[in-house]
Amino acid sequence: MKQLSTLSEILQASGSELQIYEMGRQVQVINKQDFYQMEIAALPYPAPIKQHARFAVCFWQKQQSNTPYIWFLQLPVDEQGFIHLGARDQFITLVIDAMGQQLNQQPSEQQQQALANNQYIYKPIEEKLAFFNAIYKRDCRLPPSEHYTAVRQYLADETRWEQWQQLALQGLADLVARLDKEGNSKLLCDALPKLPIEVTQKTLELLEHVQLDQQLSHCIAQLHQSQLEKNEELASVYLRALNGAQVSQLTKKAIILQLDAASSVHSFIAIAGRLWPHLSDPDLLKHFFEALAKQQDQQLFYQIFSDLVFIPQLRSFVLAQLRDPNNSPALQGAVAQLLQLYQAKQTH
Repeated sequence: MKQLSTLSEILQASGSELQIYEMGRQVQVINKQDFYQMEIAALPYPAPIKQHARFAVCFWQKQQSNTPYIWFLQLPVDEQGFIHLGARDQFITLVIDAMGQQLNQQPSEQQQQALANNQYIYKPIEEKLAFFNAIYKRDCRLPPSEHYTAVRQYLADETRWEQWQQLALQGLADLVARLDKEGNSKLLCDALPKLPIEVTQKTLELLEHVQLDQQLSHCIAQLHQSQLEKNEELASVYLRALNGAQVSQLTKKAIILQLDAASSVHSFIAIAGRLWPHLSDPDLLKHFFEALAKQQDQQLFYQIFSDLVFIPQLRSFVLAQLRDPNNSPALQGAVAQLLQLYQAKQTH
């Protein structure tokens, strides 16, 4: 058997159909060629989370079944976002040990169990798992879950809104994954300002992963602005949902408003965790770090810096910003303490 060095090669050699999804900060499909390039450390993982790349690797034997076997895979990355090849090789060894030469068979229950118990397989949080299920079915042109229709009926009928306990998270995920179908975006836009908070929060968490049309983008931006005056933590959930707003200036304005009102960790975690692509704007990045320095929470500053500097697209911007001689005294002090903390961690 030819020496196979990547997961892509192993699964393709077995005759498997293959579909890959990013499962880190955002749940979205990844081009198979891009995944292969990431596997050989020729392309960095775009947005590491806790210094790991996270994927859903879906594969199935077309002649046997259309139901995929799924690995939720996490692999460590270096400071530039490249996957550690040693970890990749170790996982491949685990695959070969568990499945032997039967790569063209659907894994048995025993083989699945053997593969599930290792440090590279993880369980996504409930919201991401529901959304993954929704977009996988959408992409494969499979029908949504049986809960989808119930959610559409719920949103369309104001008299039922207090009966939210009967709603299934999977149904909400199916609707969000299909915003461009059956008038779902308008249906959600009309209901969102008046829904119970429990439904609103779950819906906003799902909306982080999709592109919003103009109407829904403006709807969420207005709700975010009005919420900022009442509840900063809830406003940050609206802000995260603007990740996919069609008009980037709308999101940028919302980020600035959130930073100007920021008095808790929720604002900074929302921006760094979900809206990080907007921080490639040097002016916005400076505003972000200046607001963060004002919190005088050195541990938070260290955690946010460590998070952002591992994102390949942002790394050079972050390092340049912290060296900017025009930084305020508060930011200069936070950077000095950051360096001391980093050096202390390096020596232990």
